[in-house]
Amino acid sequence: MPNPPSDLAHAFHELRERTTRKASSAWFREKRQEIENLTPYSPDRGRERLDHLLTTAVRRVPYYRALHGRERLGLGDFPLTRKEDLSAHGLDFISRDATGLMEPGRFFLARTSGSTGQPVTLLSTAGTGSLSNQVIRERFSAHLGLPDTGTVLNLGLLFPGTQLLEPMMLPRPYIKCNLRGYDPDAPDIVADYEAVVGRFPVDAITGSSSRVIALARFCLSRGITLRPHGVVAGHEHMPDSGRRIIEEAFGTPVTMLYATSETGYAAYECGRRRMHFQDDLVLPEIAPAGDGATGAEATGDEPARDRATGDEPTGDDAVGAVVLTSLLSTPMPIIRYLTGDLAPRPTTCDCGLPGTVTDALQGRARSSLVGLDGTLYSPYALLAALAEAGLPDFQVVQHEPGTLDLVTVGPAEAAEACVRDVNRRLDAHFGARQGFRLCHRPRHPFRFTASGKRNPVVQHLPLPDSPERSAYL
Repeated sequence: MPNPPSDLAHAFHELRERTTRKASSAWFREKRQEIENLTPYSPDRGRERLDHLLTTAVRRVPYYRALHGRERLGLGDFPLTRKEDLSAHGLDFISRDATGLMEPGRFFLARTSGSTGQPVTLLSTAGTGSLSNQVIRERFSAHLGLPDTGTVLNLGLLFPGTQLLEPMMLPRPYIKCNLRGYDPDAPDIVADYEAVVGRFPVDAITGSSSRVIALARFCLSRGITLRPHGVVAGHEHMPDSGRRIIEEAFGTPVTMLYATSETGYAAYECGRRRMHFQDDLVLPEIAPAGDGATGAEATGDEPARDRATGDEPTGDDAVGAVVLTSLLSTPMPIIRYLTGDLAPRPTTCDCGLPGTVTDALQGRARSSLVGLDGTLYSPYALLAALAEAGLPDFQVVQHEPGTLDLVTVGPAEAAEACVRDVNRRLDAHFGARQGFRLCHRPRHPFRFTASGKRNPVVQHLPLPDSPERSAYL
């Protein structure tokens, strides 16, 4: 057993002592105070941040050179920013002084995971790179009534080699237990679940929608009782059936968190299941659908009903493209970023939470992959491998079990080399007559839903209600 309960109990106790000591340090008090100062929602502060961001972009960012010298610039004067813009002109988005140098500070590069099919590399500072995320996390932690310190089960997009237990100091000192998606055929994953789940009280559960649902099923099937203060899910659409399973298993409703790798946390659900954007940190626009924002018009591929998601056609007035401006992104301004997600037009809500409000976003549907023998596989390991290989833009489409069409843009030779490498690794894992393989389709168009959204995985096969396998790459 890789993680015996006795060893985990000892590691858990040591981490608890370490986080307690660090929570009494001057460093923690300073960082915590900074987060607390920004936690109250402030429209005035949001407007100040927007003015500073736009001024910085016009004066210091080469990509916006054409706007320099124009007076009374507003947000609407800036063009929409697409992922392909960030990929093709990344260096031109970096803020510089008159000599071409970046401002002093500690910078870091972050490459997105590829879970959208369009990985990009972004520049941020150590000071502001995660600050808005921490503030928004603090806001929904208070909204859910989470304790000041505790334990969280994290079922995010994790892969082999991730540390099982780790401290998370900000915005509140918690011990984070990292669990991959439950896979009954992966002995190491099964061992982690059996050693961890139900062994100690859990204050919060976070992760991708499908993995949180799988955890709920794991607990129900084994009679394990967990009573967290809150369950926060993201990455994928949460079906009503999944919400019911989570509430049955954990005794609390799920709160959906909306985020993008490019702009960070942006919105979370209230008790009425409406999404509240945090406008003073990440400013949203719901752009009219059909104005070229989604890109669906370029392919002419808009079926009456999309088989992969079940989306019905919607009128231009009913739904729009989510466009976000990250107000703390001055080192590399992310202005009017076209997320690729869709949302209903803004509405009102009397729940008491501030911010622009919209009903449930039209996020990514369940996107499991179907193996040759009908087994289900999580898509995230594959998407991460494709992103790691350097593919700038891709989509995975499945029409038959065991075969995945990989649609790409850019040089076909590089994509072909990537496909050969990934297929070699899949062959080594699956062997004959199992799993799936990639088939490169460089001249095929991208597929869009009926409402214009481009999902990273388009699944045309019916999916059985069974656990996904995640340990294959």
